[in-house]
Amino acid sequence: MLFLGNSYTFMGALDDVTEALFVAAGEEVTANRLAEPGWTFPQHVEAIETDGTAWHVAFDAPNDWVILQDQSQIPGFPDGQPDRVASQAAAVVLDGYAAGTGAQTMFLMTWGRRAGDEQNPEIYPDYDTMQTALTAGYLDYAALASEDGTPAWVAPAGLAWRRVYDDVVAGGGDPLDPTSAFYGLYIADGSHPSERGTYLAACVIYASVTGLTPVGLGAPESVADAGYLQGVASAVVLEGGGIAYPWQVGTDTGGTDTGTDDTDTDTDTTDDPADTADGSGCGCTAAPDGAGGWVLGFALLAVRRRRGCATRPPSSPGRPSGTPRCRLRRQRGPPAA
Repeated sequence: MLFLGNSYTFMGALDDVTEALFVAAGEEVTANRLAEPGWTFPQHVEAIETDGTAWHVAFDAPNDWVILQDQSQIPGFPDGQPDRVASQAAAVVLDGYAAGTGAQTMFLMTWGRRAGDEQNPEIYPDYDTMQTALTAGYLDYAALASEDGTPAWVAPAGLAWRRVYDDVVAGGGDPLDPTSAFYGLYIADGSHPSERGTYLAACVIYASVTGLTPVGLGAPESVADAGYLQGVASAVVLEGGGIAYPWQVGTDTGGTDTGTDDTDTDTDTTDDPADTADGSGCGCTAAPDGAGGWVLGFALLAVRRRRGCATRPPSSPGRPSGTPRCRLRRQRGPPAA
């Protein structure tokens, strides 16, 4: 199982936490990670296609699953926005590279920011609006990658975040209260996942891949409400909700016997140093004028895509007339240990 992402993936060691869940369920799984602060899908494509990189090496060996997590704002940007267009094209290319290793693709739907995105307030004024847009964006990625007839899948971590949000509201609480279960899914920046948030995402991945509930599996002692989070992930995935999963259609799940600290890796199209001047490293992007703790290997020889030989996605496609110009702020990674 190979994870490609950014700080949303590496800050809580999502690969390690996910691997631990599978191991707790009695599976022999190895999870590896290729993630850099602020990275987008096109950056991962470029790294795969560059000789000598860990990405180039990793796609020469077989995998069962490749888990893809995009920059935190791009998937929900408006149709035709250049960053979203580039990510859509790159999603298809990455799916092809995954297929070349024998893997299935699982897009990790991320979560909206706790109070919306202050960099793009008209696009993302609050969590709920941002989650709706991100959900649609990740479903689009999977649909585009599936157009060749070989399906790509979605692990809806963002919908698990929404379930927690809704539970708080249903109980008469305020999701933005610092004591709420929803608030605690994030670290202080309101963007990156806390240990609880990472654990919830891992539970969603486990259920999405296997079709089995994570309820009752082991959990870090520091995640006091692990049982609740397991139940949330189980309900979101196993109830379906209109999202297709490999275990529903009899697809081989491969690899199992069951048949950003503020470093999100957001990217700034201007790479303005001021974007990280606050030290948050959130990698956020603003739209001017209101728009918008628990592994890597191998070498790419002649990876063939499901649609033929892989090619790079178009870079910097032109912005259609009237399309909002959304900006991304690049996040910095945590200091070296």
